[in-house]
Amino acid sequence: MPEAQPNARPRSSQVPAEIKQTAAGRFPLVHQLIHFADLRNFYKDMREALKSANRRAGAQQGLVTKARKKIEALELDLAAAQQEKRELLAYRQRAEQEASQLAELLPRLKGRTLQMQQIEQALSSLADVKEAVDLQDRQTGSPTLQSMQDLKRAVENLLERADSIDFFDSEASEGYEQQS
Repeated sequence: MPEAQPNARPRSSQVPAEIKQTAAGRFPLVHQLIHFADLRNFYKDMREALKSANRRAGAQQGLVTKARKKIEALELDLAAAQQEKRELLAYRQRAEQEASQLAELLPRLKGRTLQMQQIEQALSSLADVKEAVDLQDRQTGSPTLQSMQDLKRAVENLLERADSIDFFDSEASEGYEQQS
């Protein structure tokens, strides 16, 4: 017969006694420690997941804040541009009103400018005649009758030119006369 080996395992289908003896009923503290370690690892994973989620949320919140600030800056720029547009439109309206007022005055100013040029010519002519009379007076001792008449005509011409200028509008002078 074969001899039995001293440390040989029996060939039965029964679970060895060592395994049966590690049941939760027999070692509850070990099983609780294992369960606690599992919970601790689970909570550690949960904390890491929460930190990661908070980082992502913070990054997204940062993007939202950045976008909000950019939108606010653009709205301020838009408001400033609209204010500038309103100011420019008001300026344009004032300029158009002034241009229409000047357009009314322009024909009268052209006439007055022509009259002023005629006065300047009359003054120039008077100066020339006066110079000729003075020269004649120095050379002959007294001006001739013809040169005196020329001087008189030059003065009358100047006075006529000055009288022809209507310094005040007819309408304005009529209003002034009515107030007096």
